Amino acid sequence: MFINTLPIIFTYTSLFSIFEAGLFFTTIFFLVYVYTPEVNKNWKEKPSSSFYNFLHSAWDGNSSLWRAFWPFFLLVNIILFYIDYRIMNLTYTINSWKTAHGMMFLPIIWWTTSVWRCSRNSRYKLYSGAARTITVYLFLEYFLRFIISSLYPSTFFDCRLLILAHSDCL
Repeated sequence: MFINTLPIIFTYTSLFSIFEAGLFFTTIFFLVYVYTPEVNKNWKEKPSSSFYNFLHSAWDGNSSLWRAFWPFFLLVNIILFYIDYRIMNLTYTINSWKTAHGMMFLPIIWWTTSVWRCSRNSRYKLYSGAARTITVYLFLEYFLRFIISSLYPSTFFDCRLLILAHSDCL
């Protein structure tokens, strides 16, 4: 997350500075941490027998936090990196890039809900707060990607190759 968006925002725009971004992200972390419930020390995880049971137990909040958080966190970052790689190598258009982000939106909602529900099933409250904060940061990443694609497309996309979506680069 924020591998390409923050450098573009800091370099080509004046939306906010590095200091303001750091202060904003730190404030979000502390606010989320304060409202994170205490961890359940007596919780025991029940093994899931299939992938569907794993998804269902994570959705219901009956999975450990690390099982709900890490697999999808790695997957979504790999996909975002791949989408950006394809756009930098001129094999995606702006519309393809937006479509790929749209396809990831519902799984991100599932992941956010699962992480927030499973946050009590962790060893430390700090881990729960950090996992919840990262889900919020992902929505901020999506918001920054929307701002870049709609207001500053020439900073990230090669607009010379776009014939069908030329109006996106004006």
